[in-house]
Amino acid sequence: MIMKTIIVATNYSNEANNAIKYAAELARYTNSKMVLFNSFELSVHGLNTLLPGSTVQDLSLANKNRLKNIALDLADKYGITVESLTRTTDLMEELDYQVKRLQADLVVMGMKETHSEYVPLGTTTSVIHHAKYPILTVPEEASFNGISKILFAYNSTCICEANKLPVLMEFAARFNAQVQVCHVEKIMGPVTHEASANNISSNIETLLSEVDHSYKEVPEDDVLKGIEKAIKDCKADLLVMVPHKYGFWEGVRHKSKTIKMARRTRIPLLTLPNPESGIH
Repeated sequence: MIMKTIIVATNYSNEANNAIKYAAELARYTNSKMVLFNSFELSVHGLNTLLPGSTVQDLSLANKNRLKNIALDLADKYGITVESLTRTTDLMEELDYQVKRLQADLVVMGMKETHSEYVPLGTTTSVIHHAKYPILTVPEEASFNGISKILFAYNSTCICEANKLPVLMEFAARFNAQVQVCHVEKIMGPVTHEASANNISSNIETLLSEVDHSYKEVPEDDVLKGIEKAIKDCKADLLVMVPHKYGFWEGVRHKSKTIKMARRTRIPLLTLPNPESGIH
């Protein structure tokens, strides 16, 4: 796989602006085209407070020009190809369509950090929960300094055999990065720090055979704390997870660890959903 197109969704917030900078550096390094995308939706309150003479069309045009100017500045600053795209349709529906239309390899979005368990799904976490394409979530304070170490938080129950982890393999190859496969296991016995072969599928071992990789077992009852400990020990530049797809009733009882991690990680998180045919 060779990465060609990166879509960056923005709402002009601080975290979105930081994600744009990170994505621009990434696009420059991978020689990819960058597409800035904004879903322009005016609330009922906004419609009610329009100034005399203003129209939705005027506001939409102003938004289009704003995004275009950002794209021109990025292209000049980073020496990359940048296009801009605004739509007035639903964000997730439009992202689904544009990913297919542009054959995009990756969608990049910004994220505010929070450790609260009670924050409802926001725009970025909702897209992660919904999407069937790779998403790179960039924390508000994260900066691009290359990718030399990748932590892959592995859970065999979440990964189908058809999942070739395309963007993970692309990053590992492009950046000549080390991949550490981390498996968090509840504390049951002596600590070995070596991942059990029973916890790593032969499919994953085959996929990683051509990149520098290692395995680590992290004994920790709290999965998220275990992943955070592994990030610190590994000094990882990128965290990779495969979201578990819950059915409706499962979703009522469980909260996605990937979603929780997206809210609290201080390094970018790459989520790699299973191929659509493999989701059950």
